[in-house]
Amino acid sequence: MFKLYAIVNYQTCGWCKKFRPVLESNVKAMNVKAQKHVEVVDLTTAEGKQKAQDLGFSGGIPCLQAFVGDHRVYNQPGFQDGEKFASTLFTLFSTYA
Repeated sequence: MFKLYAIVNYQTCGWCKKFRPVLESNVKAMNVKAQKHVEVVDLTTAEGKQKAQDLGFSGGIPCLQAFVGDHRVYNQPGFQDGEKFASTLFTLFSTYA
């Protein structure tokens, strides 16, 4: 099963704060079935920190990681603007979902 994780820290990371509306608007535009494949991992919570550790996250936020089953198929730290993120979503979903 395909899963996309957005690893963020909205409290202290300026790029994460800038990425938040990009992420939220793009996910909101997706159909409900596709939305279920996207999960925000908030590093300010204990659950988020544990999930990031489980994913093998080593730093660089915001970060997108995509998995098919247990295999990581995409790992990209850094800010993506709306156009770039929409293109990334299209590529990942058309390839793996």
